[in-house]
Amino acid sequence: MTVMRRRMCAVLVGLSLLAGGCRIDVGTDVAFDASGGGAVAVSVRIDGATLRELDRFGVDPSLDVEQTLGQDSGWTVERRVDEDGGLVLTYSQPFADGTEATALLRELSDGVAPQDPAIRLDVVVVTTSRGAVTIDGTGAFAPPATLGVSIDDEVVGPTGPQLEALVADSVRAELVVRVAGRIVSDDADASEDGVARWVLPVGAPRDITLAAEGTGWWSRVPSWAWIVTLGVSGVLAVLAARSRR
Repeated sequence: MTVMRRRMCAVLVGLSLLAGGCRIDVGTDVAFDASGGGAVAVSVRIDGATLRELDRFGVDPSLDVEQTLGQDSGWTVERRVDEDGGLVLTYSQPFADGTEATALLRELSDGVAPQDPAIRLDVVVVTTSRGAVTIDGTGAFAPPATLGVSIDDEVVGPTGPQLEALVADSVRAELVVRVAGRIVSDDADASEDGVARWVLPVGAPRDITLAAEGTGWWSRVPSWAWIVTLGVSGVLAVLAARSRR
């Protein structure tokens, strides 16, 4: 990872703190399908006030996120402005099984220096072809060691616990996991109808565990197959009724 990439990551968070009262929301959404595959989507929402401050300093937030993930990493990028004037950047990529899901989640902080901000999801994901899922590990949003501002090569601004507290007030990070089967156990902050949510702490990581059972074979049949089957069954029923008459 280049020096510029490390500095840009720190600058994005640092400038949002300097702006005062601004927020950055970071969401990681992992959706599993009934065959054990799925997709990871990472969304970064920057509110309008922060966006104007970044623009004033000439910082492109989309470039900052792309440098963190890697421009040639295969992530699909979507950029939109929401109803409140905030910028939402969404980066997504599919996976075939738990091994690929594990690699994608670790890629979020792969190569990011320990002193720079990052989503750090050190988890192991295991899936089956029936859609069963287990997740075990830790997760956190790591704050930067400094604001990335220096004068005459001397770092200025808050560091350590003070900076961590400032980041906690300005950055909210969340992990959302969606599964096809019933969730058997988890340590999420909220869990309902196959969706579990964890608020990722700023600083020290928290435990993340989840176990979900697989689904029946019928849930893996494509919808078009059900339509064809029902159509054929209907025709056969009509023919049978006519033959009886």
